[in-house]
Amino acid sequence: MIYSETEKLAPDITNTITTPATNTILVICPLPYPPTNGTRVHIWGLILFFKQTGWRVVVAAYNWPGQRIFKADGEPGIDLPIDIEFHLFERSFRYSVAKDPHTAQNLHKLQTLIDDCKPQVVWCNYSDLVPLVSQLDLKGAHLWFRPHDFELAHNIETAIASRPWKTGWHQNTFKQTVKWSKKLLQQTTQSFASERQMHRISDRIFFNAYSDMQFMSRLYGGTVRKDWVVPFLERERIPVKDNKSPLDVVYISSNYVSPTHLSGVRQLLQRVIPAVEQAMPGQFRFHFVGKGCAEHLSQYASNAIVIHDFVDDLSAFMRDNIDIACLPVEIGWGCKIKVLEAMASGLPVIGLPQTFRGVPPTPGAYYACHSTQEFVSAFRALQDTNTRRQAANVGLTTYTAWRNEGRQILSEALNQLTGSREQGAGSRE
Repeated sequence: MIYSETEKLAPDITNTITTPATNTILVICPLPYPPTNGTRVHIWGLILFFKQTGWRVVVAAYNWPGQRIFKADGEPGIDLPIDIEFHLFERSFRYSVAKDPHTAQNLHKLQTLIDDCKPQVVWCNYSDLVPLVSQLDLKGAHLWFRPHDFELAHNIETAIASRPWKTGWHQNTFKQTVKWSKKLLQQTTQSFASERQMHRISDRIFFNAYSDMQFMSRLYGGTVRKDWVVPFLERERIPVKDNKSPLDVVYISSNYVSPTHLSGVRQLLQRVIPAVEQAMPGQFRFHFVGKGCAEHLSQYASNAIVIHDFVDDLSAFMRDNIDIACLPVEIGWGCKIKVLEAMASGLPVIGLPQTFRGVPPTPGAYYACHSTQEFVSAFRALQDTNTRRQAANVGLTTYTAWRNEGRQILSEALNQLTGSREQGAGSRE
């Protein structure tokens, strides 16, 4: 869910980059636009950054069989608000191997693209691209990876959350457990192999989640340089509303079906809201926002719970109504974009410790609650206008510092390539 799409990014960085337009970065990624979910928001922010640094951006985006994508004029592709070279190819399944016909076709397309555009950097989002990219002749380009999350741990965690015997043993539980075990073994083997190889073949890895970098570095080792670069966002600041009652709390999700997203919903409905209502009746109103929300949660609507489904103008809705973001997500790795969006908007954020895996431990920037009582205490504290204002300021300042640091890391990496290339050209002369 987004508040804005194409606001100018990194105005302070554009003056520090001295890159000629001939430098090219090839971005291989899922569909990045329109940025209607966390993955797309994240990738689109990077594309805008690369574009504004003066590099030529070539995007090779993949979709899945049967996923038909057309521009407004009916031609295959997507309409983009900026001028970049865009190519679309198809993948039959994740972790595709060479013997897969679609992979062979994609290899040919990507190799032709590399031969034609001669990039200095091949940028890959997701480690599952390793089996594909490792077979390409990069023609001297640097291979940079941007893993979406710690997929090995993510797969294990989500699998455990959906284990067949979770609600007890029934007639088909054994058969379902065998199927579940085979799938988990396959996913674990694939993700481990790809993530390990990513640490071997990459020239650099730019993690979007702080904890992912820590745990994957310990597990996979390797000598490749690793950096944490937070996803880049620009959001309209939401004003703190003085002496308001009840206070409006938002939970935003682009998905109300998957175990990862449903974990936060369950925590709110079954644990947090009842405890807060019991301790402070009528002082908070909880809003659930996102496509599919009405279909799955309409039965929970009450004076304290408002179900919105998809909101057309989310920016205006947040600005006019919302005071706090509560995102108690307990499953999943990677960096939660909705956490960063709330911080970048100046909203106090409450969640579980797992909610904040993507960012460094930062006292005062958010409320990481280990128990129901800590949730209640956080909400009680935020009833005070000055406390909300202070939490909003610290959160926004913290995210801004992370974003500036990430931009600087990427800027220096790009400048180093430009400098080494110019030095190499001079030595040949």
